[in-house]
Amino acid sequence: MIADLSYLNYPLPSDIAMLYASGRFEEMNRLIDLTVQMPNAPEALKKRLEFTRLCAEDTVNAYRLTPSEALRLAQEKIPDLTQAEFNTLTDERTLDWHYIDGERRYRNNCISNLLRTRSEYAARETGLTIQRERNEEFDALDSIIRTIRTKGQARVRMELRESITLESDRLTPGETIRLWLPLPVDCQMTVSSQVLRCSHTPVYTAPSDAPQRTAYFEVPYEKGLTVSMDLAWETVMNHKQPDPALVTTDLPAGDVTEADLAEVEPHILFTPYLKALVKQIVGDEQNPLIMARRIYDFITTKCTYRFMPSYRSIPDIVGYFCANLRGDCGVQALTFITMCRCCGIPARWLSGLYTAPLSCGMHDWAMFYVAPYGWLYADCSFGGSAYRAGSRERHDFYFGHLDPRRLPLASQFQAEFDPPTRFMRYDPYDSQVGEAETLTRRLSVDEIDQSHNLIRCVLCD
Repeated sequence: MIADLSYLNYPLPSDIAMLYASGRFEEMNRLIDLTVQMPNAPEALKKRLEFTRLCAEDTVNAYRLTPSEALRLAQEKIPDLTQAEFNTLTDERTLDWHYIDGERRYRNNCISNLLRTRSEYAARETGLTIQRERNEEFDALDSIIRTIRTKGQARVRMELRESITLESDRLTPGETIRLWLPLPVDCQMTVSSQVLRCSHTPVYTAPSDAPQRTAYFEVPYEKGLTVSMDLAWETVMNHKQPDPALVTTDLPAGDVTEADLAEVEPHILFTPYLKALVKQIVGDEQNPLIMARRIYDFITTKCTYRFMPSYRSIPDIVGYFCANLRGDCGVQALTFITMCRCCGIPARWLSGLYTAPLSCGMHDWAMFYVAPYGWLYADCSFGGSAYRAGSRERHDFYFGHLDPRRLPLASQFQAEFDPPTRFMRYDPYDSQVGEAETLTRRLSVDEIDQSHNLIRCVLCD
């Protein structure tokens, strides 16, 4: 259902493109209806137009704040913030906005993004909540990093409950719900994993080597019904100290595949702009380790972290990052992967959950291959956070390593479920919280409540 999204690279009709850009979605949908009914409309264009409807739906849900509402929320957190400062933050693209019905609307979480990415504003927050939480988390990360460097590795055991609760007045009691919950994937940092309990018996469980592994359920609808699984897993991170002088350009068969170097439509593409940007970043350098480090440094020091709307609403994710020089963990990871592949450096996607003590959140990162050291890690968003905080040690660490408090749930970007969904997923590129649909449609975000709750996180001796 999602393997081929190449039509996202196709152009929109000019009138529909203008209506989309100005957020005049009702008029846009009317023209889409007319266009797809034309007997000469190409099938590829029809797919592009139907996807544009989904993008518009995601945009409306993600950008709801009027300028006055966004300013009020900002001043609730930062009482001395002025209108002039707010305008400057908008002009310099710190506060994300989009046109809805021709009027400016701000991203729902633009204020929390401001506080988490701009320390000078976090320091002005009432109660200093964000600053305190961030400092506590940085201290915990520094402790794990010291363990990895002094002892050679760190291992973590964790348990988590993931669930989807069905809540909808648009469903009929008893009708079949098809539901997927993510499972840990095989990768070099996962030592072991197991399912401790399930609220319902899965119809099918994908094999451990599936790139987007899931447990698949079919349940009769009942309002308030929760389908859940308890997972246990152990991860490890070993310390490596690659020496550029020992690096070779060898790509051993079995360690690297053609897929690790390939373009993948619609997002992993070596466009003329991307090639020019990569050339500017790496120059004439030929050493794969140094080239990868220059790409990492560009993303983490020259670009900005931003919370993002649904990836489904971005037709060209890497192009978006390269044009705006901003994006969240997944956008940064995918850009790092694409730039590395453009240089001939094998690179892979990994995503799942980042598990801080007794809490967790969705997170994406990357891997890249350098002989003779094998597959190494790069976490550009954690590296960028370290750079902004002035931590050279932590910034260096996230080029080559990760902290092990993670649950890897996908080892390939844009991988299909097994069994596949019948309808376009809310996240067609990976899944960290699961998906649900009926036999006739995908469930909307307001019909389900997805959650993951960390039960236990123990750093092993």
